[in-house]
Amino acid sequence: MGPTGLVSVVMPVFDPHEPWLRAAVASVLGQRSCAVELVVVDDGCDEPIADTLTGIDDERLRVVRVAHGGVSAARDAGLAASRGRWVRYTDADDVLEAGSTARLLRLSVAAGGAIAYGATVFCDENLRPVWTMRCRLGGRVARACLLGRFTVRLQALLFPREIAERAGGWFGGLRVSEDWDFVLRALELADVRGERQPAVYYRRHPAGLTSHPEAGIDDVRLVVERYLDRHPEMRGTSLERRSDAMVHALGARIAATRGDRGAAGRHLGAAMLGDPRAIFGELRRSAPALRARLSAAPAGE
Repeated sequence: MGPTGLVSVVMPVFDPHEPWLRAAVASVLGQRSCAVELVVVDDGCDEPIADTLTGIDDERLRVVRVAHGGVSAARDAGLAASRGRWVRYTDADDVLEAGSTARLLRLSVAAGGAIAYGATVFCDENLRPVWTMRCRLGGRVARACLLGRFTVRLQALLFPREIAERAGGWFGGLRVSEDWDFVLRALELADVRGERQPAVYYRRHPAGLTSHPEAGIDDVRLVVERYLDRHPEMRGTSLERRSDAMVHALGARIAATRGDRGAAGRHLGAAMLGDPRAIFGELRRSAPALRARLSAAPAGE
């Protein structure tokens, strides 16, 4: 057994694909060398999740059913119902690496209560690895996160409970960036420590992607504005200009993906004026996934 102390894993669920849900649940209950509890939040599913998970007899699993309020409200409900000194968040289609929670717990304890993280393995629908996203940053990284340089998924993070609570509730006014908003607020409160071993296998599939790409740009703008509202002294500084350039770099990538060359060019020009490094950052973050897609494509495509 590793460091003592209960880790609560919070999993919001809304009308899931049952085999993926069961795999996600099994991955949490199969965590090695640490004490975990799993709080599954049934976000008003048509079929109660307690019925869906019939046959899983494990006292560490609790299902909390709430009225449908979205993923942010479900995560708040899960944290409120949890009892652990540390908290992880995962989704109903992802799989936690079996030894990851114990390793992240050791990192957090050794660093005096830091937020700990590992690598994210992006997978296809069948959980076949496509590429691995790692990060090298440590210490105080909130500003790097604001600029899109803290490349860590929510599911690869372990939070001390105190930090998760002090960060405040999940913000429900976002369509696709609620994870980033919460993580950014948590990073303003604590150091981080990371490792390069996989923490989560992140399943990518059409149902998990927004059908409105523009929502990503709108959300990013709102997350940046919320950060600047918390730190008004940063308005008018190079950080604001660089964050605006980062938004435009993201807009250029989304527009290019949609084939809108005019919008891509406008975003690209604005990003270059604000901070050319934002463009290089987007290219660097996109390159591994692009290489993976190209290598996986049949010959002649």
